[in-house]
Amino acid sequence: MKKIILFAGVDPLSTGESDYAWHPLSVLSIGSVLRDRGFDVQIIDCQVDANWRHMIRAHAADALFMGVTCMTGPSIGNVLAAIEIARDVAPHTPLIWGGYHATLAHRGILREGLVDIVVRGPGEHAVLAIALRLADGAPLCPESFADVPNLAMVDGRTAVTLSGGTESRIVRTSYEFLGDMNALPPMNYQLIDPTRYYTETVQDLSYITSYGCPYGCAFCSEPQTSTRKWKPLAPERVASELAALWRRYAPSQISLLDPNFSTNIPRVVDIVTLLEQQDQRLELRANMRTRDVVNLAKVIDLKRLRKVGFSAIFLGCESGSDRMLKALHKSATVADTRNACQLLDEAGIIQLSSWIHDLPGEEVEDSQQTLELVTDLAALPHNRQKHHFFTPFPATELYEQLFGKTEDDNRTQAEWAASDTYASSALYAGRPEFRTRVLDGLTALKRRYPHALERALPRR
Repeated sequence: MKKIILFAGVDPLSTGESDYAWHPLSVLSIGSVLRDRGFDVQIIDCQVDANWRHMIRAHAADALFMGVTCMTGPSIGNVLAAIEIARDVAPHTPLIWGGYHATLAHRGILREGLVDIVVRGPGEHAVLAIALRLADGAPLCPESFADVPNLAMVDGRTAVTLSGGTESRIVRTSYEFLGDMNALPPMNYQLIDPTRYYTETVQDLSYITSYGCPYGCAFCSEPQTSTRKWKPLAPERVASELAALWRRYAPSQISLLDPNFSTNIPRVVDIVTLLEQQDQRLELRANMRTRDVVNLAKVIDLKRLRKVGFSAIFLGCESGSDRMLKALHKSATVADTRNACQLLDEAGIIQLSSWIHDLPGEEVEDSQQTLELVTDLAALPHNRQKHHFFTPFPATELYEQLFGKTEDDNRTQAEWAASDTYASSALYAGRPEFRTRVLDGLTALKRRYPHALERALPRR
């Protein structure tokens, strides 16, 4: 079998985003498709493979290709290190970069000559096509993959830049969001052994039931990567696979990492109903929108969710100002946030609420409204909060508002690696006095409701 290396660069332990490792679902999904077609897939994860640098050195030379992925932010540094090692020991092994950051920053990645191919958006079909063609001896050039959607490559010719200079020309194939998600093989968790990610206190298993999100939040990369489309697994498959994973790997909880699990309310009800029919109680976490929770409560008693195992719901609340929520295109209001948290709390479900401070255009009055709202919500027994400072992600609406409409403004990937929503960003420092005021308010909140802060406050 042809060997393929997939490197996962995300490391929430080092950035303080989590106190336990996350399963690398992005490379696991790609790897599952490749293994299903007979390829020898080796996933290297910097979170759990302490010797990952040595592993790349040992395996890159005889690999069909090496794929890398990460999120925008500090994890880019791990990917850059992996690429450097692979280029050093195996200069002829093709390198492919995919995932959220690569999708949005593909021009910069290729301009720097870091990899041979960038996969934009969902990569299951594109990476399989690349693997099959490389295995058949196809040359590594744009002509070999011109009909494969979602790719970007340098074609060897030059192009004139907006500033009048020249650079290597980048060609992109057509862009397609994922088709029927049910046509994909199940995640092959044997490729990573989920129990390696367990700690003494948390045995979390990650799972995803849908791709994409139909909403257009101005700060989010999803409108670009999923083109506001949503692709779900069938409820029957979800319920069956969740039960099988629970039995096989005995986690303490399963985190449903869909961008928005509640996109389709009847589907949520169907999944809950199917879980009720199983002779097994799970422990589940999921991402939902505040307005979806309010609408969901109109058609089902949320206590039913709690009884089948939904113990915590992540809510991207962002702001306590209706003016800012409208500017962010959240399609939700402050009233939705209050109602959703109250409804979930009454059902005994933890609300993992997330907030963004120092947003572009945010005034002191908006910030004060947010601080007042989070203080009110912190009084709820099951309310937990994570607070971030705004940092722009490439090609998002707010990034373009700040820096202009461009897909490549000559920022390097090393600069993007210095972006952090919990501290000042090398790309966007924000307003120091504004942020100090926010931190003072959050410090007071922490003294009053120490249980409510899910993690440490953002750094000054």
